[in-house]
Amino acid sequence: MVKIAKQHDRVKYFKCEVCLKNIAIEYYFTVGDSIVCNDCNTEYVLHSKNPLELVRQEPDYSKLEYDDSY
Repeated sequence: MVKIAKQHDRVKYFKCEVCLKNIAIEYYFTVGDSIVCNDCNTEYVLHSKNPLELVRQEPDYSKLEYDDSY
């Protein structure tokens, strides 16, 4: 007899803080992976898998290069 894994066991969901849509967290993601919301393009970093914890990645504006012509 073959044991079949249920689909919901392999995928967890995280609610995006910006657009409040569900982000699918697949079983193969590891801690430190960057995950992007498909709806609003907000970037998260997977901090913990159990319990599921994602940290929103804030853009680093100090690394932007500005054009001095203005």
